[in-house]
Formats: sequence, structure tokens, C-alpha cells
Amino acid sequence: MDARYDFGRNWSELAARFENQHLERACEDLHRLVGDLDGKTFLDIGCGSGLHSAAALRLGAAKVEALDYDLDCVETTRAVLSRFAPNAEWNVARADVLDKASLPSDSFDVVYSWGVLHHTGDMWTAIENAASLVAKRGSFGIAIYLKTPLCGPWKIEKRLYSSYRWLRPPAKALFVSAYMLARTLRHRDPISFVRTYRSRRGMEFLADVDDWLGGYPYQSTSADALETAVERLGFRTQRRFNVTPGVGLFGTGCGEWCFQRMEQ
Repeated sequence: MDARYDFGRNWSELAARFENQHLERACEDLHRLVGDLDGKTFLDIGCGSGLHSAAALRLGAAKVEALDYDLDCVETTRAVLSRFAPNAEWNVARADVLDKASLPSDSFDVVYSWGVLHHTGDMWTAIENAASLVAKRGSFGIAIYLKTPLCGPWKIEKRLYSSYRWLRPPAKALFVSAYMLARTLRHRDPISFVRTYRSRRGMEFLADVDDWLGGYPYQSTSADALETAVERLGFRTQRRFNVTPGVGLFGTGCGEWCFQRMEQ
């Protein structure tokens, strides 16, 4: 039984509907986290749909290397970059961040991995391997799930959801119903929330739900533990966003960090 969630299926269906507005939003989010990219080399680990690789090129990156474990993501990223950056310098390849032999031998001005390293099955090794590819004074932008009291039960749910496809429709229906009810009880309009979700998140609401429910392997951490671990690798914390966890009733969000490698 292979419990690994098929992220590529989800992304390939969504990427075909990307428009310029989604790329523009990705540019805003990427610039907010890692700053100026003009003339820099950019490594996207776990490129998924390829949207942030395209955003890096739109923001002036001189070269983009995009990697993913999932072959569907590799093909989707190639299609997205061919569409949005046909004349730019980029390469897309399959790689496993836990396997150093599959990773580039070069270092990069910016190494970026949003919402990926906690899905590898060995998050701390993945973080260390990714960080090793950052050039001196370079930036390391990552997003990692924040630990909540309910991360244990969610890990079990994700393994089941990823392992048994017949569970997916009822599990998704139950989650969406409960989530919409909770928003209604808090006097937050669920209809408007779903209608505007794509413009705010760059992803369809139901696709995002599927991504959350099925995101296995799954790990999470506290902000303090992550910052301590990365700073021990020779970095300083440059900026951080959304690093306060909730209870975790409907899951947890990603904290975002940009670390800078110090001179050695």
C-alpha cells in the first residue's frame, strides 16, 4: 500500500486554468517572502504547478531550476513555464530532496520550497539538504506546517485518505460541510469565501481541501524549533509570517520564513 499522496494529479488539473492574475498574485507572494530576485539564480524544490517558478522569472531571476518528486508535477511545471516564460532560462527535472545525488551540484542565490519539505517523510533531513544548496549570503525561503494539538489525528486522517481512494469523496464532503457550518456560526459568509477563494489563494477551494486532506507524508513543527534548527546550519532569520498556530480543528496553516546564509 503506497500512502504517498498524489499531489501531481491535483496540480495538473488546476494549472491548465491558470491566468495572468494567478501569476501576478504569485509574484506578490514570492517577492514578499524572498525579496528582490533580479539577476539571481533560483531553485524551486517541490515546484508543484510551476507557478512560483514562473513568478521568479517574471520577477527577474536570471535562471530557474525547478525540481519535484512527482512526475506529473514535473510535466505540469514544464507546461506552465513554456506558457508563461517561453524564452527564459529554466530547467525542470525530477529529484528527491532526501537523495543528495539527485540534487544539483551548484548553489543558488535563492532556494525556495513552499509547503513541501514537511511532505517528504523526513522533514529535518529535507530542510538540511535544501539549505545546503543556498549560496553564501543567499536566501532560503520555506513554508512549513505549524504544530497544533491535533496534528496527531490529522496525520492518521491523511494516511487513510491517501491510501484509500474510496474514502476521499465522503471525507471531503464531511470536511467541507463542517467547515462551512463553522464559518456560518461565526457569522462569516461561506458563499463569498468560496467564490473569492481562487483570487486570494490562486487555487480552487475544493482542490485546496483535497490537498490538505491528502497531504501525506505529514510533519509539522513550532516556529522556535524550526528557527533554531536552521540557524544552526549557518543562517539568520530574515523575515517570518503567519507563525502563530491555532488549535488545529480544521488543520494547520503554513508558517513562512526567509533565512539568509551567513558568511563562512
